[in-house]
Amino acid sequence: MEPKDYPGVYLYLKNPLFWTERSRNCPMGMRAVILTLTLLLGSVQGCSKESADDLFSKGEVATHDESSYPQAETYLSRFLDEYPDDPRVDLALQAIARVLLNQNKTEQAINRYEELIRRFPKSRYSDQAQFMIGYTYDQQGLLDKARGAYQKVIDNFPDSELVDDSKISIANLGKPPEAWFPMDTTDSSLDK
Repeated sequence: MEPKDYPGVYLYLKNPLFWTERSRNCPMGMRAVILTLTLLLGSVQGCSKESADDLFSKGEVATHDESSYPQAETYLSRFLDEYPDDPRVDLALQAIARVLLNQNKTEQAINRYEELIRRFPKSRYSDQAQFMIGYTYDQQGLLDKARGAYQKVIDNFPDSELVDDSKISIANLGKPPEAWFPMDTTDSSLDK
């Protein structure tokens, strides 16, 4: 197979306007290789990855509808893999953990929450992530792990609004939610 079998390529290879003086002395086969590589590199550049904004936006939108949770996972995972230094990574970790938790993928959700806390201990989402780890363990009946996770909210995030919730959760581990705050049936003000 010769380049002349492909008229457009052959004209390109033979056209002196496309070649420097040095490259004119290049054998025809080498010119074909150079052209092929140039075309391949051009096509690879045309297939560039989606922008951080596109992946993040698509992932975030998909978190709002249960039927699109798999797409949320895909977009947010790609965002996290391809743009690990983006300033929205902590929010993406929180969002994907929530999606995983809502799909009962508890171990994966806990891993994402832990990654958020490890990588971004000062993030505004870190206390929520730590609380959700405790909540997840609590729901699984892993009360010692839940207690430890809730205690970390109290110890590591003392100014968090979730400290009181963590204390209440620790005090009520293993109890159904309706038993957390028993109603006083002797209170006559309830009859009014």
